Amino acid sequence: MTGVRVIAWIVIVIMGANMANVLLNSGLHHGVGFDTFLAGSGDPWQLFINNDLVTGLLFMVCWIALREKGGRLLDIIAWIWMVMWWGNVVVAVYILRAAGQSDGDWQRFFLGRRAGLVGASSVPAAGRAFCGLAAFLVSVWLIWSVRAVGFAAIPTFGYVLGFLPIILSFALVAFPARGIPVSGGSHVHAEIQ
Repeated sequence: MTGVRVIAWIVIVIMGANMANVLLNSGLHHGVGFDTFLAGSGDPWQLFINNDLVTGLLFMVCWIALREKGGRLLDIIAWIWMVMWWGNVVVAVYILRAAGQSDGDWQRFFLGRRAGLVGASSVPAAGRAFCGLAAFLVSVWLIWSVRAVGFAAIPTFGYVLGFLPIILSFALVAFPARGIPVSGGSHVHAEIQ
């Protein structure tokens, strides 16, 4: 499981450096990269790369949906939306979460609730308060950003689709689910090495 965690952290560091480069040299004022993603579709290689990225992310969201089945629907929607918009940095965060929940058990890592995985550990009150404040601040920033671009279609679409899942994710941590039963589901007894 250590190798999985190391790779996930490498992805997070690389993508964090890339995001810092975007913020310093381009900014978010034109729709969180959505216009660039669409503009690149005219080049056959860029279209290939875009489609390769999206189809790979579809595999990941299928695994997330399978692994989270039986949990709070809004949590599943938030993870899937985040992955489809923000890409592999969110996949890496989810993999770190899955590795932490699995306690070294590969079956639980891959199957989550279906292998009898219990929910994530609870977030302390200070962490929940921070996430509630973060949801509020990102909401204010989102409204300000959309107004700053004059509600132009592509930047507005990029801002809304890019930042609503972040707001939702912070809100879901701030207001955790209560009383969702965790069942073992269908237990798969194949040993995964």
